[in-house]
Order: sequence, then C-alpha cells, then structure tokens
Amino acid sequence: MRSRLAGWGRGRRLGTILAVCGVVLVLAGVGILLPPVLGVLHRGGNDQALLQKWIGPKGALTKVLPAKVESPAQDSQPASAPSCGSGSPSSEYALVDFPSLPGIEGVAGNGSWQMLTQRSVVHYAGSPGPGGVGNMLIALHREPNFEPLGTLQPGSQIVVTARDCQKYTYTITKIWVENPSQVTQLEPISQGHYLTLITCTPLWIDTQRIVIRATLTSS
Repeated sequence: MRSRLAGWGRGRRLGTILAVCGVVLVLAGVGILLPPVLGVLHRGGNDQALLQKWIGPKGALTKVLPAKVESPAQDSQPASAPSCGSGSPSSEYALVDFPSLPGIEGVAGNGSWQMLTQRSVVHYAGSPGPGGVGNMLIALHREPNFEPLGTLQPGSQIVVTARDCQKYTYTITKIWVENPSQVTQLEPISQGHYLTLITCTPLWIDTQRIVIRATLTSS
C-alpha cells in the first residue's frame, strides 16, 4: 500500500514538473514569436496610413489652373506645380506600384535601412531618385502587404511616382536569390537608369534576399 502511495506521489510530482515545464516553454515561445509579429502588424498599419495619405483627397494634388480673367490685361496667378504626397519628403518620398500585382503598392520613405523597422518600403537616400542616372535602391519587407512580390517575372513593370507626380516605369530585366552577404548590387552605377529592389525570402523566415534589377523604359 505504502509502495503504491509513494509511486502515486512520485508520478504526481513528475506530472506537476512536466506541466510547469510546458507552461514555461509556451511562455518562452510567445516571448520569441510575439515581438516580430507585433512588429509586422505595426509596419503594416503604418504602410496603410501612408498609402491613404498619398492617394487620399489631400494626398495627391492636381495642377491648379489660374482663375479665368475678364481682360487680357488683368494679372493672374501662375499655375502651381503638381504635387503628390502630403507629408515630408523623408516620410512620403515616392509611390512604388506593381501593375501586374493589382493592389500591391506602397509609399517609400527616404533615408537609411533603419527606417525598415517602422515601414515596409524605403528608398536609400544615398542612391539616385526616380528617373535619375545610376542605380536607385529600394528595399521592401514582404510581410504583411507585399507577399506577392515573389511572383514577379522579367518583363514585369515597376512604376515609381515622384513627389512632382511624374511617373517612371521600370521594366524588370533580371531576378535572382542570394545570401545576404552576397548582395553586391548596392554599388553605384555611373551610367544608365536602373532600379534595384531588394526583399527577403522565404516568407516569415527571411534567410535570403530576392534581388530585382529593372531598367527605366518610360517617364
């Protein structure tokens, strides 16, 4: 009898220990997974807010024509230049759109890669702007709003709209996957008009980089 009671007690203690270990492992897993998920949700919310500001009624301003005058001698105000984006140039630098992927578009900030902690699309400030000579660099997070980027193919287009509302269409010429340490396409280019877009793969793992090289074909 005593032997059975002792065995039952040991089994109960073991069960308690296993249950506590299970709870600790669950909490550890939540602690590991929760911050990245919250970061993705935070970026996604910022992306949507920036996009709405750009395309909303106060985000994209059309050209204002001078008021109609009764007499040719009467002075009129000159037309104002078109303007896109209602925020600062660093926050709302350009709109990046993928025509072959309906609904996949985002507003790029202008700065360092550190901006990618707060948003999904960043134009590297040290590279040329839209339509400029050289190698324009844009980095994107695919999660949560740009997951279909992995389906782009050579020949697909990327349209970049600058703050003056000028659209620049780049056509993809090459796509490849590399390890992060092997991405060397960030070097300046002195001739031509190129866009290099870099994003991560596989989804939610991000151990490699997709490099997308495109050439300016219309503006």
